[in-house]
Amino acid sequence: LVACLCGTATGCHQILATAVFFWTGTDAPAEYADLAGKRVVVLCRPPSSLEFRDAGAARDLAKRVGRLLATHVEDIDVVDPADVENWADESDSEDFRELAEAVDAEMVVRIELEDFRLRKGQTLYQGRATLSLSVHDMTDKGRIVWEKPVAEILFPENSAVPAQEKALEQFRRQFLNLLGEKIAIHFYDHDPRHLFAIDATAHR
Repeated sequence: LVACLCGTATGCHQILATAVFFWTGTDAPAEYADLAGKRVVVLCRPPSSLEFRDAGAARDLAKRVGRLLATHVEDIDVVDPADVENWADESDSEDFRELAEAVDAEMVVRIELEDFRLRKGQTLYQGRATLSLSVHDMTDKGRIVWEKPVAEILFPENSAVPAQEKALEQFRRQFLNLLGEKIAIHFYDHDPRHLFAIDATAHR
């Protein structure tokens, strides 16, 4: 039916190809697929903005991304977040290269969390985050082998959740789970339909 309706429309072959890709269940490929078989440490740097009030979000986001990579990337060895925290507690350095050396990581996935918010005013929740991603090859002096800025992520995108509907911690967990998935899917093949209509979950 779609093919018949837009058979003569300009650019319809592109729309049709997208529709077929979306609905047939074809996996979208990883944007960077070379973490397989590597020992990888995931780091998330929190924003320096004075408006940032959740210092633990960066740590929790790194854990979430690491778990997803461990589940979906073949033969990956993700450094235990506890080892990262122990190193941070014992070291004054913020140089990720020193951390990578300490935990024998071959690759570093860095998340630069530029903005992170959970509220839209005093009575509404709406998650908002801006971030950038990079992968560093520690076998080549930390050279950047892949990087990407990520457009602003909103949750829910087109509405907000009244604070009386749920506890802030529950909403925070939902938003961090969404962020973790949106980051991690850059590194493994995935179903592009998985996050379709994700906004509906914000009100559950």
